[in-house]
Amino acid sequence: MCDYSIVIPCYCSGAWLPELVQRVERAMSNVSGAFEVLLVNDASPDNTWQVIESLAEESRAIHGLDMMFNTGQFRATLCGLEHAVGNQIILMDDDLQHPPEAIPDLIAALDAHPEWDCVMARFKSPRHGLFRRVGSRVAGELFCYLYGRPREIAPSSFRILRRPLVETICRHGTANPLIGPLIFRSTRRLGNVDVEHQPRPQGRSGYSISRLTRIVWQSIFSTSTLPLRLASGLGFCSAVGSFVLGVIYFLRWWFKVTSEPGFLTIVLLIIFFGGLTLASVGLLGEYLVHIMEEVRRPVRYAIRERTAIRERDGAES
Repeated sequence: MCDYSIVIPCYCSGAWLPELVQRVERAMSNVSGAFEVLLVNDASPDNTWQVIESLAEESRAIHGLDMMFNTGQFRATLCGLEHAVGNQIILMDDDLQHPPEAIPDLIAALDAHPEWDCVMARFKSPRHGLFRRVGSRVAGELFCYLYGRPREIAPSSFRILRRPLVETICRHGTANPLIGPLIFRSTRRLGNVDVEHQPRPQGRSGYSISRLTRIVWQSIFSTSTLPLRLASGLGFCSAVGSFVLGVIYFLRWWFKVTSEPGFLTIVLLIIFFGGLTLASVGLLGEYLVHIMEEVRRPVRYAIRERTAIRERDGAES
């Protein structure tokens, strides 16, 4: 057991991993206590794993895990959490947009507030595109409703967690481990630290609009019955509207008021209720798919190889 574990899921980042690790070790030199750095290679097609092996040979604080197949950032992060041994676990991305120099600030904030279970970085000037910022804002508001996240807390994937919270997250056992929602479902004792968001040195973000949409979609259907409730509410409103419309047409007939041709109303109602029925069936289908995934208990990740672990107590800073 060491004091701190830094978990970094990696994908096609071999070109700048040495710089990232060097900056992490330099930042941790200002913190008292032993630390380890867990680099989880999510089956990168480039030389990322070879770079991790080289880094692990140079420093006893560096440990690498190589995934057998690509699982995505969330499952790779979960793999790192389940293998971390630190009392406090820092999660960060591998693209250098999360400055390692801010790690001591996260640690200091968590130590200064024993009542907090997690501290997240709050980026003062996020370096994302307009659609990414708008999408993140919409997702944030949605998560406030679905998971009870305090509105004053800014979510971020750059964060530090206490071990009891990490153990709780690992016990959830869901087939689709979304780390942020799992944190919000597990605790309300959260804090923020202001951090500068750095520009990405190379390449483009792997999170496209479609991928972010899928993540939000997955988080809704995995943990919430909101779509079903909306469908039920829409069905109830449609029934009430149909009754009111029937009364109106009856009164128009009773008072000999000329009305529109009846076939037009029938066609519109058939189209409306047909679409509503298909949408409701689609919602049920989404829930059935997620239920099947949870029941099948698919393998969340598989480790193909790991670096030789010479010191599980980490390196002294």
